[in-house]
Amino acid sequence: MTNRRGPNYELRALLTEAGWTQEALARAVNALGAEIGASLRYDRTAVAHWLSGTQPRHPAPQLAAEALTRRLGRPVTPDAAGFPVGSPDAPPADPVAAFTALCRADADASRRTALHQRPYRVADAVVSGPPGPPGPGRPLGRRTEATWALHDAVAFFAGSIDTHGGRHARSALCAYLTDDVVPLLSGGQPQRTRSEVLVLASRLAFLLARMYEDGLLHGVAQRYYTCAHRLAGEAGDRTSWSVVVRAMSAQAQRLGHLPSALQLADAAHRGARSAPPAQQAYIQAQLAVALGMSGDRRGALAALARAERAAERAGSAAAPFDSYPAAALHFQSSIVLESLGDLQGALAALRHATAERSPADVRGRALTQARFGQLLLHTGHLDEACAAWEGFLAARERLRSGDAERALRDMREALRPFRNRKPAAELLKRTVQGR
Repeated sequence: MTNRRGPNYELRALLTEAGWTQEALARAVNALGAEIGASLRYDRTAVAHWLSGTQPRHPAPQLAAEALTRRLGRPVTPDAAGFPVGSPDAPPADPVAAFTALCRADADASRRTALHQRPYRVADAVVSGPPGPPGPGRPLGRRTEATWALHDAVAFFAGSIDTHGGRHARSALCAYLTDDVVPLLSGGQPQRTRSEVLVLASRLAFLLARMYEDGLLHGVAQRYYTCAHRLAGEAGDRTSWSVVVRAMSAQAQRLGHLPSALQLADAAHRGARSAPPAQQAYIQAQLAVALGMSGDRRGALAALARAERAAERAGSAAAPFDSYPAAALHFQSSIVLESLGDLQGALAALRHATAERSPADVRGRALTQARFGQLLLHTGHLDEACAAWEGFLAARERLRSGDAERALRDMREALRPFRNRKPAAELLKRTVQGR
């Protein structure tokens, strides 16, 4: 930490407005650290030093500002909290310029750490309306001679996430975006070709966002999701825009920001009214989750029914962004049903999800089995839960995934009260740190 002149009156005023103690701010900063993969141990004493004028090291100023933003319900910058950190990192207004700047910062080793330590910002979980109605002609995002390599890249990296987890090949995708995709966006192509490239760049940005999210780096994931929906909007592709916004809703929901999750899910729903059935199912499933977790039983069940009907109408396409696997819909259904108190229905949905997972979807299978184990234990079925977790552990060994690591920690915590029971003891023994 470094010293500054005089007490930090700005931070003290914000703490008073928030009704927070020094300890409460320290806890909030530590919790936000977990969202960027950082294990922080700030306490009341650290905050007292900040109040006396000590400047904490990066990323504490950004985390403290975001914690106060969430508490107060209005944007708070590090400067406003008494932590001068230089110019804000607001992206350029032009979507292509913003995407270019983000990719180059991510590829630059001297700037990457600060980017990866950026917190998830609730104030940024807001989208403008979808692009205008699509024009005549074939849908965007189809394979053409000019975009053949981009389609191959989308298929490769989407498959890599499912098979190996989001921490695998992440730097490769970043380099590909910087070295190959960004130059294609610099202009010089016919408008139709440029729109195709924008959509495919959006898909690749979406995939890198998924990788970062699976690596528990939620702030930089949010930045790539934002670029993805802005690129899709620039292309005028309402379906691609809505798919990205739906994923942003799921991220907000997993982080516990239900108002943001619901607003984003509703925006995706409104933007995808004319989308193909597979994308409709994907979007309606997340709307059902957000509504269910917000306590709207009728709305959640109606959205889930729409998702199921759309899935029935969808074809058998297996290409990324053109399909929505039945196993994924069953997994979402289980979340909806559990949020509505139907535990048996949630268990039945997870059984279907487990049975229908593709062998290549190692990550999906692992997380389904982990969730299955938690719900089985919650309903009093220890032996069955341990059997499900055995399947999770077998799949997890093949993954580089922050979500899988978090599921492992959750499993250990859930089994600890049963450590004297043989199946639980055996699982805990297998998962001792470092083995």
